[in-house]
Amino acid sequence: MAKLLNRIVLPFLPNFGPSRLFQVQKIPGLLKEPRCWSSEAGTSVKIKAPRTSVNQPGLHTQDHLGLWYTLDPDLVNRLFGMGGMTKQYVIHCETFAETCLMIRQPALTLIDGIKRSSLALPPNKFILYGQNGVGKTCSLVHVTHFLSEDGWLLLHVPWAPRWRRDFKEVSPSASVPGRYDHPLDAVLWLQHFRSQNTELLKTLKLETTERYFWSRREVTEVGVPLTALVDLGISRARFASDCIMGLTSELKKHATEGRCKIAVVVDGINTFFCPTSRFRREDRSFVETENFTIFQAFKHLFKSDWKNGVIVGSVDGGANESQRRESYLPRYLLRLKGWEALDPFVPILVSNYNELEMLSVVDYYVDRNWLQTPGGASNVGRRELAALSGYNPFTLMAVCKSL
Repeated sequence: MAKLLNRIVLPFLPNFGPSRLFQVQKIPGLLKEPRCWSSEAGTSVKIKAPRTSVNQPGLHTQDHLGLWYTLDPDLVNRLFGMGGMTKQYVIHCETFAETCLMIRQPALTLIDGIKRSSLALPPNKFILYGQNGVGKTCSLVHVTHFLSEDGWLLLHVPWAPRWRRDFKEVSPSASVPGRYDHPLDAVLWLQHFRSQNTELLKTLKLETTERYFWSRREVTEVGVPLTALVDLGISRARFASDCIMGLTSELKKHATEGRCKIAVVVDGINTFFCPTSRFRREDRSFVETENFTIFQAFKHLFKSDWKNGVIVGSVDGGANESQRRESYLPRYLLRLKGWEALDPFVPILVSNYNELEMLSVVDYYVDRNWLQTPGGASNVGRRELAALSGYNPFTLMAVCKSL
């Protein structure tokens, strides 16, 4: 080890030890290509990210674990243009000029579970859980891509806690006394729904089964395409929350009758079962989450009284209030109310990187010139990166940010 450090580090850092490995300054002419220093010969070889040309998630197998696959820009804009990816990941994709995902075991397990689900039975429920920063949202991105390619109608909530604490506006419901709407957030979600499902809705040609009265002059009749309900909510923010309620009810009926198959995908699903929001009534009391129209619209989809569907979600400490984030386990984050509402479900653990994934992500960072420190891609550098990050994806991203 000492000989290796002397050969790699000390020529550039005569006054520093191995702990300062990643503070090497850029040396002109040395960083033109991503390189890794051999531990034996002292020679350098160009590093390439381990990629696969199989870009269809439904075809990914155990043989593809640790490999990176590329998402088409048009697909990314259609599925995730209005949310679904973390801000840090989006910044990375813009920096790398591509959207790539590493194929990991939790996503493969979930995709396999969906493939094996019987659509003649109540919807199977799959819940991703794990510590902060392990990649639950990226696993949902992988699964959402699969669902879209496999012909599922998506009811996707990119980050549910936004409706509980980071909403744009809340107003009393015009249709149900004591209930509250999210006019602007509901419009944004309807736009997101339309972006994800436009082509599929044209093929399915689903229609309304009930009359919807919005005012004395505005009525949505029976037999009108569901897209008209979506368009009404987008153009009239006042009715947007009720349009979501009507849309989810209609889709639930159509799925039960076998006209379509629906995938409910929610990142931070435990926020639906938090006791209160940050919005106050006129008497200064906090509004309970069950009194939000948009929450009610999705919570009735969590029930097991329909079929031809699947429910995919993640539980996250950040989706709870600040005083209830000590554990990452589903039973703690969901509380008794959420546990009973989603029972039975299949829990899928998303953990930190293993050795294969750790090597793969460092190779990818070097390949994209994100990790440029000379010793960063060496065997010693990789071990130090693993030690500094604890194999945690988010921490590794932060550690490499300044390298």
